[in-house]
Amino acid sequence: MEPPKQDKTLEIAQRTRKNLEFIYAAKEQGKDVEEFTQLLNSMLGMVISLREDYFKKSEITWTDVMEMSLESWGQRLQIEGNLPTYASPKLKPVGTFSGLMTRLRNAFAHSCFDLVIGYDENDKAKIIGVTVWNIPPKADNIHENRVWEAEIMEEELKGLAYLFVEYLEKKPIR
Repeated sequence: MEPPKQDKTLEIAQRTRKNLEFIYAAKEQGKDVEEFTQLLNSMLGMVISLREDYFKKSEITWTDVMEMSLESWGQRLQIEGNLPTYASPKLKPVGTFSGLMTRLRNAFAHSCFDLVIGYDENDKAKIIGVTVWNIPPKADNIHENRVWEAEIMEEELKGLAYLFVEYLEKKPIR
């Protein structure tokens, strides 16, 4: 294995994409792999590094992402989050790419996510997405305290993982 030649976050992101492609190819070949688990684990590490190394204290809009011509992922992945509800009256959507990155980083870093379960053609339960949310520091992790929440299905989560890697590949190394 060659030693990393570039920015550590980009290196990890590219290796993550390589692993994801391997897992998804194995799944298509009928191998018994847990593709969603691999995707979620990949996001756990990648989002934290990306946010800390590239997005902390930055404002990157979805327009900025679109102008980088990132495989049109950005147009489909502008996840803003849920509007306020009776159960969660403090919810506020997020409108920027960097804002989404921060919300995802906080959700995964503080274990503020639940798995969304669906069923395959054989009526077997499988993970099909995640519900992620943020709560203020030191607040109880209850619905009333959620300030951001979104349900992200597997294809969207996979798209975000690939979008993050492509963003880093086109962004100049700092």
